[in-house]
Amino acid sequence: HRQWWTPILNYLPEQNVITQPHNRGTAYGVLLPLLRIAERDPDAIVVLLPADHYLRDEQTLTSSLRQAAELAESDRGTIYLLGMEPSAADTELGYILPESRSPDGAAKVLRFVEKPNEIRARVLFEQGALWNVFIMAASVRVLLGLFDARFTATAAAMRGLEGAALDSVYRDLKSVDFSREVLQGKESLMKVLTVPRCGWTDLGTPERVGLILEQLRASELATHPYFPAHVSLADQYMRAHLDRGSPRSLYAPTPRSRDSGSRI
Repeated sequence: HRQWWTPILNYLPEQNVITQPHNRGTAYGVLLPLLRIAERDPDAIVVLLPADHYLRDEQTLTSSLRQAAELAESDRGTIYLLGMEPSAADTELGYILPESRSPDGAAKVLRFVEKPNEIRARVLFEQGALWNVFIMAASVRVLLGLFDARFTATAAAMRGLEGAALDSVYRDLKSVDFSREVLQGKESLMKVLTVPRCGWTDLGTPERVGLILEQLRASELATHPYFPAHVSLADQYMRAHLDRGSPRSLYAPTPRSRDSGSRI
């Protein structure tokens, strides 16, 4: 995907774009940039933003994200998650079950539930569970602490490496999922803020991307000068994909992992 993201990120200093040499799951996709940030500023507050989001009302999420970052700054031992108020009992998404629901404050996290079946999704919906959008704010120290027990040796091996040396470490890594194998079991370190409904969906399948593109083309947003970059990128992919004469449409559903690529 480099051909699409390089132009979008060309305004950033080169050292601020941290690229993995291989895909080894989202756990290492989070760990590597955390290590780089900790080398520069061990007291940093960071925000994790998965790259597969679409929002109709960005201001709503922005307000909640700003609140989470402020809370993380003042409470450095806690990870603050954003949980989206669900509009339906969706079986393709993960859920966060909070201890309580408050529009103004953060609640303790009771547990995570990943891709429930239809019956359990309806129960979670009725219990006040939130969609897990994998957006969080926390100190770099507490986030690295999530990796301490199981990933100490790997983290030590990755520190300070670039180029061929980092590539060599990555070649020996097995794929590890951040949500299932790092976050789960650490709920006591986390609180969740409820984000009001704002037209959120993930773009984790070609089918969902296609639906959003159809909606945008039918609205004024499609011609807006600030047409969202990630949707523009998806549109470029679709055109290139179809130009190659592939028999498969971008809009066809495909199996996928919910915990797709993340960025910091």
